[in-house]
Amino acid sequence: MRNSDTSKNTMKLLIFNLVIVGLVIAGFYFMHGTNQIVDVQTIALNVREKPDATSPVLTQVHREDRVTIKEKKGGWYKIQTSEKVDGWVAEWLIFDGQSGPYTYLPAVITQRNTELKKNNQKSSKTIDTLRKKQKVFVTLELNGWCRIYVDNKYGWVPSDSLDIRKNQQPKFEIDDKLQVALDNAPLYSKKSETSSISTRLGYAEKITLKEEGDYWYQVSTESGQKGYMRSWEITNNKLSKNEKRPREPLPEHVIMLDPGHGGNDPGAETNDGKVLEKTLTLATAKTVKNELEEKGYSVLMTRSKDDFVSLSKIADISNKSNADIFLSFHYDSTGNPNEGSGTTTFYRNKNGRPLAQAVNDQIADILPLENRGFGTQDYQVLRENDKPAILLELGYINNDTDAAYAQNKKYHNKVAEAVYEGVTNYFIEMNKKDR
Repeated sequence: MRNSDTSKNTMKLLIFNLVIVGLVIAGFYFMHGTNQIVDVQTIALNVREKPDATSPVLTQVHREDRVTIKEKKGGWYKIQTSEKVDGWVAEWLIFDGQSGPYTYLPAVITQRNTELKKNNQKSSKTIDTLRKKQKVFVTLELNGWCRIYVDNKYGWVPSDSLDIRKNQQPKFEIDDKLQVALDNAPLYSKKSETSSISTRLGYAEKITLKEEGDYWYQVSTESGQKGYMRSWEITNNKLSKNEKRPREPLPEHVIMLDPGHGGNDPGAETNDGKVLEKTLTLATAKTVKNELEEKGYSVLMTRSKDDFVSLSKIADISNKSNADIFLSFHYDSTGNPNEGSGTTTFYRNKNGRPLAQAVNDQIADILPLENRGFGTQDYQVLRENDKPAILLELGYINNDTDAAYAQNKKYHNKVAEAVYEGVTNYFIEMNKKDR
């Protein structure tokens, strides 16, 4: 009997523990679900009117702001801010984004002897050493680095080396001369982000404080127009319209890269048979991925190693993803060695034409090989793709000159530069059309 009771008690304890574990797992699974109050982890994040990267920006949320998740749709969260503004943020950015829009936030350095770098790279020149608890202003986050203003100069520190202190905004006095810290900053008619916008002000534009506040400040423009601006849009630090600033990152835009061929599909090969197309496309795509991520984009790949992915599956991967655009990388070939040379850009569906032109313009300007233009081609990865999709032929692998370029890391870097400039110009134009 005692053994039976012991067995029953053991079983009950086991079931109880399983229930507890299940609840913990369920809690973890749903912690980012709807109606949850969460702390934003990204330095700054745009809150948009609709779940779309081209939708108008309503406001920003910042690291450690508390927001309520109300709905999820297509990779976006509908949130409500502490100011009771409802809008949409990119799901993949709110908790662990590493790039974000221009802002102007007070912060403190959290680590001793933090090196202030000239650029957002570890290998960059150190221009100063900052002490723990030193006060700075954060203007931008780019790939895990923050561009800060400190001691009348700009530099970069790792994002995890500082804490935002929104409640330590400098105290301004009535009639203080201030400046606008963002591009295209709205001047609201009332202390509400749902009120009408009187006008928009440019970076470094001069304004005068008319009414103090913690979040909202009434200001007057040089032309005498009054309205309200938010704390992270204004500063008493000296700004210049001629200041050279980094291009604002576009982390809400997602780019799908497709290294052509792979696995048991080697593609074409060099004239000596030693180098395969699948190897070059993967090396090129990885270089492009690094460049795009360093500049703040979110990047996906159809393959990241020597795998075979069928043509139909490639289009399916793209269609099911939250990617905004699709780029496939290839190296061309002709029937006879050294017959063809140069780069070509292809699209198939109408929505791919603007992307093809934007990227091809940069390829023509930046790459050393002759550019053969852009046009249509009925490739399966383009035909079955719902996204704006293009295929890049980056030289002829069975042309000795083209192949020498294709195997060179410097050439891959130039491809990456051309793709970055091309897709950025494309997104800027698309964003203008959607306003």
